[in-house]
Amino acid sequence: MTSLPSQSGIGHDRIAGLDTLRSVAIFHVLLAHGAMMFLPHFPGALGTLLWLVVATNFGVPLFLVLSGFLITRQFAYAIPTRKFYRNRLGKIYPTYALAVLIFGGLNSVEEPGIWLLHLAGFQNVAWSISSRVSGHLWSLAVEMQFYLVAPLLFQWGYKLLSSFFVTIIGLVSFAVHGLWVLSLPESQAVRLSALLDVYQFSSFNFIALILGAWLYKLYSENRSWSHVRLIGIVSAIGMPLICALVVPSLRVDEVDLTRVNSVAALLSLVSLAPVASVALTYHVLKINWKKWRIWHSVTSWVAALSYQCYLWHALVLLFFEKTMRYHPELQKLVEENPWISLGIYIVLSVILARITYRWVEAPLHRRISGRRIARMSNLKDAV
Repeated sequence: MTSLPSQSGIGHDRIAGLDTLRSVAIFHVLLAHGAMMFLPHFPGALGTLLWLVVATNFGVPLFLVLSGFLITRQFAYAIPTRKFYRNRLGKIYPTYALAVLIFGGLNSVEEPGIWLLHLAGFQNVAWSISSRVSGHLWSLAVEMQFYLVAPLLFQWGYKLLSSFFVTIIGLVSFAVHGLWVLSLPESQAVRLSALLDVYQFSSFNFIALILGAWLYKLYSENRSWSHVRLIGIVSAIGMPLICALVVPSLRVDEVDLTRVNSVAALLSLVSLAPVASVALTYHVLKINWKKWRIWHSVTSWVAALSYQCYLWHALVLLFFEKTMRYHPELQKLVEENPWISLGIYIVLSVILARITYRWVEAPLHRRISGRRIARMSNLKDAV
């Protein structure tokens, strides 16, 4: 077994690969969410291709796998816990809180409990709560909750990480959540609500983060993953296949959830996404990115904006939704030009992301983490 690589050994090759994956993840999220508004019926050959992309549903799981990988990497290099929290929360929380305030205000949220759960990052306890402000912020609640336990998980669980271990906890998670849904009354509304809850539960999504942690261990020890290609292909094909057989419209509310097979199929659909994501990440990390300098410069720019794109693309969609509601002529224009509308939405999302990154995220992150680091270095010099 080889030792952990040096910090320089991780170097730009790995970062370039991860930037590529971040770019893929955010593009998938933008495309999937935009398609549901602008191309709901997926017309034509391009529409069929778009349907396949949306059906794979791997954008958010890929982000979670990457997050688990990077968090584990930081703790493997003995980052102080305080510094970890300053860096993570300094980067994520200020603009997250701003997004909560903006989306909550636009959606006329009045209940103090809803505000408190969102600002504390615990709104993913129920879809009925998280959807009150904005349906996409639940994944950031998963991230922040994982930050709370990450130091202890690394200290107590890193040595246990193995293919057998992650397989067992994945199967247990699938079984427990599936049995819980099936234990509820055979009501379409009740089970749909429960499946939406499971989709955003931390207990379900922590599996993707743990898979990322396990992948880092494989990478750092220069170990191979048996049958990774087969696992990745089966997972990638399985997602659109399940959609084609069970939910071709990509509308979960149209599936008969009183049937056990339908519930199992939908849980399988969302469970395959992290598996496909970790297999993709494994292959990408094997690539020699030194040959792709121009590609790296592009993907690093996109990756830097990926968090802000994720936060604010929903605001652009909300703008379109509200504007079309009160201006039928705009709705007609969008319906007649769906691909152009999709492109405009993506461009506006990137522009908004660039603005918030430049004027909000970057300066606040520097202020929160940089000032403390300077004080620590001064103290060290004094000692």
